[in-house]
Amino acid sequence: MFPSGQDPYDPDGTQGGGLPPRGTSDFGGGFGALSPDAPLPKKVAVVRTLMFVGGACGLALSSLFLMGLIAPAEAMAEVLRQQADIAAQEGVEIAVSVETLRAMMGVMAVITGTYGLLSTLLAGRIRRRTVGVFWGVVVFQAAAGALLLWNLLAGDYFAIVPLGFTVMMVVYMLSREGRAHYGLL
Repeated sequence: MFPSGQDPYDPDGTQGGGLPPRGTSDFGGGFGALSPDAPLPKKVAVVRTLMFVGGACGLALSSLFLMGLIAPAEAMAEVLRQQADIAAQEGVEIAVSVETLRAMMGVMAVITGTYGLLSTLLAGRIRRRTVGVFWGVVVFQAAAGALLLWNLLAGDYFAIVPLGFTVMMVVYMLSREGRAHYGLL
């Protein structure tokens, strides 16, 4: 042993099961995360992966809505009549016109496409360690969470799953590891 108590064959003090070196921690949120060549923390990598998956799903859903807009108006009117007949057998009246259906599909295509595009763009830039990317991801996910919470409160109980993922992504970005990676400790 050296007079300082440091083992010369264990320079970082971790081979013997000791404590991690001073200034770092066992969860990766220490000062090592501030170095320019630090790897992406696991929590930020999870956020990046989920944003790529969500972005791809948003773009795919938007393209499905756009494909529905390509259908001829006569075919849509026939399908709406069939659905109205089926609903009438159940005692429910459906009063949706082809124009209303096309407008709803257009709005849903814009919303899901915008989400998909922004999510994919931010996920692609998340490796850049700028404060703008960090806050862009946090604000984007908070806005998506607010929209999902509104849907949940309006009665769409299936919105609980994506809301859970959105809250998790915000929490992961605001964690000590996430903030340290972007230099916000």
